[in-house]
Amino acid sequence: MTFMLMFMTLFCLGIAAYLRAKLGSNMYAFLGWDMFLAWVPLLISLLMAYVFQRKAVRPGWLGMTLAALLGLIWLFFLPNAAYLFTEMLHAFRYFTAQPGSRFWFTMDFWYSLTLAFAVAIVGLLLSTCSVMQIQQLLHRFVHRFVCWMVVAIILLLSSIGVYIGRFIRWNSWDLVSQPGQIMIDLWNDFSAGDGIMIEFVTLMFIVQGFAYIIISQINIHNRELPQ
Repeated sequence: MTFMLMFMTLFCLGIAAYLRAKLGSNMYAFLGWDMFLAWVPLLISLLMAYVFQRKAVRPGWLGMTLAALLGLIWLFFLPNAAYLFTEMLHAFRYFTAQPGSRFWFTMDFWYSLTLAFAVAIVGLLLSTCSVMQIQQLLHRFVHRFVCWMVVAIILLLSSIGVYIGRFIRWNSWDLVSQPGQIMIDLWNDFSAGDGIMIEFVTLMFIVQGFAYIIISQINIHNRELPQ
């Protein structure tokens, strides 16, 4: 799975580079950084799986402290993966409808649309595979039902994180440097009568949950987690 995700990531970056070179613009110049951030949670979860499944760290307060620290860092960066799902808006941001002009008759638009969908899929796969790694670790300590409850909470927090990144425009590290301001902004959006926060978070939760259930079922049959 990891190698497939690497290939898909390179595919997306290749299309983005092609569009920039062909059109002579900076479109999708941000994609490289966003892709890197989206990979961070999977890399952290793979590290946690390697360290704790292979018992490189002995049980005890030191091991639990390390697990809690890595888990917190992982949770901060996790929304960056599902955030790629919202990059689909750029397929239409760069190609706006004009009177008498049909932008969908140009191949540049279809390259951009293909890129947007591919990036969205990569984001959901990175997020899902990362959470599956954490769920597998949790199975060693808690009941399966509790694991699924924890996964649901994680996906909800990830959905809120995506909203924070897309609409309030805070980054993962701002959760440490300016948590108070983020909470104020969230409350203002939550209490706004004409806001989209609740609906957007609910939609992202459903999308992530749907992707998680599908990939989990595939994994049950194939017995394959990211290696």
